[in-house]
Amino acid sequence: MSLDVLKEPPSPAEYRSLRGTAGWGEISDEIAQKALSSSSISICVRKGSKLVGFGRVVGDGVLYFYIADVFVDPAQRGQGLGDLIISTIIDRIREMAEPTATVAVLAAPGRESFYEKFGFERCPNKYFGDGMAFLEPIENFPV
Repeated sequence: MSLDVLKEPPSPAEYRSLRGTAGWGEISDEIAQKALSSSSISICVRKGSKLVGFGRVVGDGVLYFYIADVFVDPAQRGQGLGDLIISTIIDRIREMAEPTATVAVLAAPGRESFYEKFGFERCPNKYFGDGMAFLEPIENFPV
């Protein structure tokens, strides 16, 4: 069966299912819908009608792009679907971005080398300091 790469979001139910299958936890339909509708780029990889891979980017769609999700169904891993998703995302960013745009990703631990093969650099580097994240529950965010 051939693969179809579509520049559109999946349904919230599909997103929730693939996210859970890929090991990124459960979320509600409402949260899935909000997340998907806030994305500037969505890429679905389908095998027939089944969603087997997904990537999305959030940001303003001109100057800032943050690769937020790259999920591949565990049963489909090792077939280059992650590479296909990132390559398609990068092509889409090239169509949308201003020349000085920032493209970033916060790689899962141990997955940094996956992104490095596409030209991403670890921080700190000549342009950015150490990456930072707020790791507490959001209700603990300082006011």
